Amino acid sequence: MFGLRNLVSWSGICAAVVLLNGCASAVFPDFAEDEDDVVIAEGGRVERELPKEGNSLRADTENAAYEDDEPVDETESVAAAETKPVVAEDIKEADEEDKVIIPEKKTAATDETEPYTPSVSYRVETIYFANGSAAVEPQYNKALRNVVKTAKKNNAGVIVYGYASSRTRNTDPASHKLANFKVSLERAQNVAAALKKAGMPASKITVEALSDTAPAYLEVMPEGERLNRRAEIYINY
Repeated sequence: MFGLRNLVSWSGICAAVVLLNGCASAVFPDFAEDEDDVVIAEGGRVERELPKEGNSLRADTENAAYEDDEPVDETESVAAAETKPVVAEDIKEADEEDKVIIPEKKTAATDETEPYTPSVSYRVETIYFANGSAAVEPQYNKALRNVVKTAKKNNAGVIVYGYASSRTRNTDPASHKLANFKVSLERAQNVAAALKKAGMPASKITVEALSDTAPAYLEVMPEGERLNRRAEIYINY
C-alpha cells in the first residue's frame, strides 16, 4: 500500500513538470501595432518598448489645430511681429484715419477789429436817506461829481439801485410793499438826477428799484434801518 501511494505522488509531479515545460515553449501571436516598438526577448517572448519622452506632447501638438484649418506656429508669428519694420506711410495712414476734422468758423471780414476788453462792475458810492425821505442831501454832491469823473474817464455807464428799509407804519402787507417800492424808486431817480446835473449823460444812467428785498443790515436796531435806507451806485465798463 505504501509503494502505491508513492507511485501516485511521483506520477502527479511528473505530469506537472511536463505541463510547465509545454507552456514555456509555447509561441504566442504578435499583437504589436508598431514593429519599431517591439522587441523579441529570449525564449520567444514579445516585449513592447515604452514610448519615449515627448511622444505624447508631439501628438497633442499635431491635434491642437482642430479650431483652425492650418496649425499656427506662435514663435514664428511673434518673431515676425517683433522684426517687422514700421513704415512711415503706415503711420501717416493711421493718423489720417484718426484725424478729427473740425469745420472752420467763418467770420465776416471787417476792416477794423475792436480790441477785447473785460467787463468791469463795482460799487463806487452809497447814498443814505432820512426816514421816509427820497431827497439827496447836499453833503453827497462832491461824491457824485467824483462818480461822474470816474465814469467819463473809463467811458463807463452807471447803474443806480434804490432800496428801502423793511419797517413802515401799521399798514396791510400790500400797502407796505407798495410804499417801500415807491420810496426806493424815488431814491434811485433822485440820485440819477443828481448825477445828470453833475455832468453824467442820461443815456448812460440806469435806474432800478429793489424795495426791501436786499437789506444790507439787520433791522433789530434803528441804526440797521437807517443803513438800509440807501441808494447804491455801480460803474460798468
